[in-house]
Amino acid sequence: MIEIKNIETIEDFKETADVQKSAWGFGDIEVESHHFMTRIRKYGGIIQGLYIDCELIGFTLAIIGRWQGEYFIYSHMSAIKKEHQGRGYGFLLKKSQGEEALKMGYNMIRWCFDPLQSQNAFFNIHRLGVVSREYERNVYGEGESGLLEGLPTDRLIAGWDLKSEKVIKRLREKVPVHIKEIPTENIGRFDRDVAYIEFPRDIRSLKKKDLNKAGEWRKKTGEQFQIAFKKGFTAEEIIFSKDNKRNFYKLYRF
Repeated sequence: MIEIKNIETIEDFKETADVQKSAWGFGDIEVESHHFMTRIRKYGGIIQGLYIDCELIGFTLAIIGRWQGEYFIYSHMSAIKKEHQGRGYGFLLKKSQGEEALKMGYNMIRWCFDPLQSQNAFFNIHRLGVVSREYERNVYGEGESGLLEGLPTDRLIAGWDLKSEKVIKRLREKVPVHIKEIPTENIGRFDRDVAYIEFPRDIRSLKKKDLNKAGEWRKKTGEQFQIAFKKGFTAEEIIFSKDNKRNFYKLYRF
């Protein structure tokens, strides 16, 4: 039986540490404390767990945020145990988080994600319908373990407008994957209304084989995103090449 509910007990808050380690390869120093979570839960945050037969296998953690005069929900972390990933549980958690935010009177949820993690990028931008207009350099400092180890923790800032037509549709039904061949001369150019930024198909494997090359991708894509956003672009979709070997962010000038 699958159940999503607010995490309430100290025992379950403690269990989130194992979920984080399994999902993200975190070391002890990077795990969010259960002490902190109990305070977030009491004072207005959203901490929901996904349980299978009463076992906690995933959770979301969010706080109330304020930026440039706007109040919203900031989703700090979502995690599913590694052995349960790829089964749609992350979508169920985010959908539930969105419903809870709307009940609290918030239409916008923001979070940050690694733009080089292709599966996560696809999930956020294509499946959930988030958009991004902001790139932040080295948010947490250089990664010390797991997926983050050895690379600056650059992030795209996601905006999830729960009342937009796009998001409502994406939550209601799956939209087909976008497949297209992108002319080479259109990649990384920002002198027209539509632009494309290529990113690696599998940064995890690349990082294990060649950390320097992974670092080059980080530097190159970071520079391109910052140029694009300064020129008024928004990252709104993920495009795959026909041979399924390349992927791109599709950006529109707004």
